[in-house]
Amino acid sequence: MLLNIIICEDNEELRMYYQLIIKNYIKEHPTVDMKIILSTSNPRNVDINIENQVDEVKLFLLDIEFSNSKIKGIELATDIRNMDSRAKIIFITTHEELTPLIFERKVQPLDCIDKEIGMEKIKERLYDDLDEALKSINPNLYEKKNTFEFNIGPKKYSFTLDQVDYFESVENNHNIFLHSTFEVIEFPGTLKSIEQKFPEFYRAHKSLVVNIDNIKEIDIRNHKLNFKDKSTCDISRRKLVALKKLYELN
Repeated sequence: MLLNIIICEDNEELRMYYQLIIKNYIKEHPTVDMKIILSTSNPRNVDINIENQVDEVKLFLLDIEFSNSKIKGIELATDIRNMDSRAKIIFITTHEELTPLIFERKVQPLDCIDKEIGMEKIKERLYDDLDEALKSINPNLYEKKNTFEFNIGPKKYSFTLDQVDYFESVENNHNIFLHSTFEVIEFPGTLKSIEQKFPEFYRAHKSLVVNIDNIKEIDIRNHKLNFKDKSTCDISRRKLVALKKLYELN
């Protein structure tokens, strides 16, 4: 199910930053069905958008105050909630003193983020919120965590995790390589997104995420991992001890 994103923020620099965060999230999660359908400084545009697209699942990023409008973010969120019970609402604001009104109005936001926590923390919170929103509307995606899926153009690929030995990134290349038990394939993505989706995998190198279950032995002397299918890969020396402990516990 598609998740449509609507951003309403009157600070243009911040609005552009929120757009960039969401576009990066989509890029790092190539299998998700999500897009930005509106980014505006005018809350009146959001009202129009609600009326015209009442049958779609939406996530709203809102400020609580808009300097050039009489419409307040809480009023807008109240209208959104009255018109769309499934909508996901995230407030990003400096007006923490107004947050009690959010609960009085029964807006039921997904999150309330303080702008003062800094850009990097805002990104982390939004990534977590997007995960949660997708999980709520597409629970089957999260029930199938024993598979890894991605698209290359119109073609869809699917691997069970026991087929995956490791993922590898290459410097100056925005794609990553999946090394499976029967082929190596390049696709758009990041190792960070792999780690987030499959925490049972291990970051064995800055350019390597490995499936511990498929390791046959760890060659300490030569800093190599030997997999059950007889393939091998190099491992960072400083990661050897920690990986060996995890491997022995596995």
